[in-house]
Amino acid sequence: MSDILTRRDFLFIGGATVAGVTLGEAGRRLLARADARQGALHVTGQQRFVTTVCRECPAACGVRVRLIDEVPVKLEGNPLCPFGRGRLCAKGQAAIEGYFDPDRLVGPARRTGKRGEHRWEPITWDAAIAELASHVTAAASQPASQTLAFAAEEHGPLASAWARFWEAAGAKPVWMHAATPARLRRRFAALTGVEADPQFDLEHATHVVSFGAPIAEDWLSPVWAQRAYGRFRRSPSRTRGRLVQIDAHRSITARKADEWLAVSPEQQVTLAYGLASGILRENRSDRTFLDAFGGNQAAFEREVVDTYPPDEVATATGVPVVTVLRLARDLAASPRPLVLVNADAPAGLIDAVFALNTLLGALDREGGVVASPAPPAEEPSDGVAVLGEMVAGTRQPRLIALRDASALRSLSAPAGYKAAIDKAEFIVSFSPYLDETADVADLLLPGPTPLESWHAVTPPSVVRAECLALARPAVGARLDTRESLTVLRSVATKAGGAIADACSWTSSESIATAEMERLYAARRGGPYSDAHETTWLSELERGGWWVSATATKGAFAQAVLEAGGWDDPFFAPDGIREALKARGGVSWPAARLTLASGTAPGRATADSLNQTLVGADDQFPLRLITFTPATVALHGGENNPSLFELLGQPEGQPWRVWAELNPDTAGEYGISSGSEIRLTSASGGSLDAVALVVEGMTHGAVAVAFVPALPAGGRWARLVHADVRSLMGGDGRRDRFAVRMAKA
Repeated sequence: MSDILTRRDFLFIGGATVAGVTLGEAGRRLLARADARQGALHVTGQQRFVTTVCRECPAACGVRVRLIDEVPVKLEGNPLCPFGRGRLCAKGQAAIEGYFDPDRLVGPARRTGKRGEHRWEPITWDAAIAELASHVTAAASQPASQTLAFAAEEHGPLASAWARFWEAAGAKPVWMHAATPARLRRRFAALTGVEADPQFDLEHATHVVSFGAPIAEDWLSPVWAQRAYGRFRRSPSRTRGRLVQIDAHRSITARKADEWLAVSPEQQVTLAYGLASGILRENRSDRTFLDAFGGNQAAFEREVVDTYPPDEVATATGVPVVTVLRLARDLAASPRPLVLVNADAPAGLIDAVFALNTLLGALDREGGVVASPAPPAEEPSDGVAVLGEMVAGTRQPRLIALRDASALRSLSAPAGYKAAIDKAEFIVSFSPYLDETADVADLLLPGPTPLESWHAVTPPSVVRAECLALARPAVGARLDTRESLTVLRSVATKAGGAIADACSWTSSESIATAEMERLYAARRGGPYSDAHETTWLSELERGGWWVSATATKGAFAQAVLEAGGWDDPFFAPDGIREALKARGGVSWPAARLTLASGTAPGRATADSLNQTLVGADDQFPLRLITFTPATVALHGGENNPSLFELLGQPEGQPWRVWAELNPDTAGEYGISSGSEIRLTSASGGSLDAVALVVEGMTHGAVAVAFVPALPAGGRWARLVHADVRSLMGGDGRRDRFAVRMAKA
């Protein structure tokens, strides 16, 4: 609890709100007065900076927090962070709003009404821990209880400690996968035999074809991707890089691209193999690379050439033959071509993209694809698959722990997942926010916000280094919150036995401290540093030398915390080629697919795909395409007004969900940009949105932004009502859905 506020203050805050567990306006004013009192005790305007880690997405970018009289007023990028180098995205800038969120949970609370009624009784931490311990002990004594612990995917010592506790309690830790390079590892390993995350050297490429990769929005590690994209476009040593974006809707990346082709997600794999066919037909592949590492390339070539003739690819995708051939020729003619893919893409498209990069000789070269030097993290269980088992009834947990709202905020989760979660006998939430977890939880154990937390996170593999983001709390706890690992340690002590034995830590600080001691003993790498020092350290290690940046272990830990993390920049090149040489070449994917037929370019994709859409008929003729705007928070707090102000920019309206339409489709319905429209699905769900007419969009399709609605959440999140998931009902497949449209 903040040392500024008393228990009486918190009782006053609780009594001033409807739910009794959030700050509300009265609590916000009380804290503002407390901040003013604290500032009066010091010299006015006393300023300092501290480092921490952004946790608004999986990227774990470094952050500098500007404090005025110990109150955070601004977040900036950490210039020593190897991903951001001083930059920070919109979600990172808005993270300070989570700290000041007036609808944050004040402290632990127990549900008194039915789930979803939001009737809560504030309780002490001792009572909350005792209640959770009783449920954990009871569940652990019954192997068939199938306890589940959901969390957004994270790697590092803190995430491992979370998993160890639940495994010792007989539970299954379940991770909601993030769109990081780890999602591509399995397909990359199938092609090359390298068990590592693939990395894309966008910065040094000269010609890029991107299959849905949201480079300018939220790709792999957003700030790193945007920095790499800027250098790809503005390198002083070469001509401006060219970008072709193949996307189902006009994303921000599509707006910035030199060329945008609207191709549905299902037909992007057809186009990818169509480009491969064009390269092989005209003998434009990198023969030097393929002669050395091509493996059974002849069989793959026959299959691709026979299955994907350019005219049939054009008919299936709506992309003219001349465009297909030109794209293939431009790629092959470029000095350093590179093909990108979204981490959330289907396995078939990922295989096709890696096959294209192989034909172009883009493996293990500058401006191509390399293997991460960091050891791969253990692949966690897939949260979406587990939710599917719950919906199907094959998994029926009695106890569910929700570290955050990711399991309830996922667009890819199967329809009916909320009802499946609600069947559990007991649900506990560790989220610090009034979010989706409060709709279903029986016990609220709010943790601190990222600014108030310890961090020890392994970031996604995007730079040629092994990294660990490490930081102490930037500010003290503002409310009566406790870190989840501290709570679990207290629960383990009460439970005893194997659970207590598995929890060797006392707090997140103890885990981070032990990790820094391990890194010091490893005698490699060092604290985050600027680009010059990082290069010098890499050269030293390449020559077999390592010199500690500090004299003692304690000084090393202090330096790491002040820098915001540790990294080892040593990188051994040619890892992919060595692996291919050992295994006898590339293992090419099976490329034979059935091409959809159409009637005319531009209409073929939507017309043919409607045969496989859920609910598609004359009453529901439009193909629904969903996308997530860059400002939508899928991991942290959602009650961020500045992000809602950015929603829909530049053409859309802030705070409103929008839908993109082809001009011909809009004309058939008498709709223009700015019109209010209503979409309805066969399940009976409906959604109101603002129409945006976009030249180049696929005919017969409507692309709708996914903005999670939170009717019972914070005051700003409650203002969003149009959640595209409302169209999908309880039974439909979320990747292929049909709707009808009318003026609202």
